[in-house]
Amino acid sequence: MNPSDPGTTVVLGLGNPVVSDDRAGLAVAAELKRLLEESPIAGVTVLESERGGFELIDLLAGHSRAILIDCLTVASPIPGRVRRLTVAEAAGSLRLINPHEIGIAEAFALAARLGIPMPMEVEIYAIEGADTSTLSEQMTPAVAAAIGPLARQIWAELKEGRSD
Repeated sequence: MNPSDPGTTVVLGLGNPVVSDDRAGLAVAAELKRLLEESPIAGVTVLESERGGFELIDLLAGHSRAILIDCLTVASPIPGRVRRLTVAEAAGSLRLINPHEIGIAEAFALAARLGIPMPMEVEIYAIEGADTSTLSEQMTPAVAAAIGPLARQIWAELKEGRSD
């Protein structure tokens, strides 16, 4: 499959594998890969990244659609709650809005200025985390419980060829 072919979708799980709930996006991507091995969907690529910023351009370029999954840090979280966000609403995601690099909106703007084709359709699934600072390879129970259902939801939406 060539990422520059029309109709390709990239699913990008973001996170840090050694920081408790911050690994949630990576965990959803891993589960989605497993589901796709059992029942493939043409035109879908699943990637994982521990970074954001400029790397988003490299990972998303050439695809017509992108689905991003990351942990969300908010003041009063409901751990495990999944929010669907737009690019403009992505504040609170460590890799999509990062004070040390460019955020997702800036990455898309830079790509446009450089003539790099980016997805026209972008969906963001943000899982509210309870613990995004403890060094641990274990997620909190509520966040861990959200991984499978979200991966199955994304798989079903990809299978149906829709996004809500």
